[in-house]
Amino acid sequence: MFETEWFRIRRDKDAWDIKGKRGFSRGRYPYFMDRETFDLLDDSTAFYKNEGRKDFDDMIFDPTFMISDRFQLIFHYLEPAMEFNSVHLLDESQKEGIPAPLYWIPYLSCENAVHEKSVVIQGKAENLVLRKEALEDRRILHCQLPADDIWLFSLEAAECILRRAPQGIVMEKVSKE
Repeated sequence: MFETEWFRIRRDKDAWDIKGKRGFSRGRYPYFMDRETFDLLDDSTAFYKNEGRKDFDDMIFDPTFMISDRFQLIFHYLEPAMEFNSVHLLDESQKEGIPAPLYWIPYLSCENAVHEKSVVIQGKAENLVLRKEALEDRRILHCQLPADDIWLFSLEAAECILRRAPQGIVMEKVSKE
């Protein structure tokens, strides 16, 4: 297989946060989603506080990484081994006409793809370098550092996502060794 560029997905500085309320906490949806917690989730509902918004970011990074409904099939196509649980967000006021967005929590086991040449400060990657051998035959990778949940996309996967003009994210190129 030919070598391709890789990108890390991050929250855009202008992204809107969904203000979680009942059932939308880090206790239920931890920042680092492990297999055991994911298996306990099942499809669920949680409450949020609507702040007059009609549209929502396509990817949420807090309390855990979630993707909007319109990206779930794309992620599954790009990485068939990925599993999903849904979270239907309901406005806490329960008024009619308020959006009730559907998000999906992806689960993909973590790979050891972070090269030792990466610059890591306080458990977060400041300059991420990937191990080439961990990237072979992959389109999406999930990695973790002590304080960093990292989702990585091959050029092909990044193009599939960016063609749909996602809201709330940026893609930054990462190097590999």
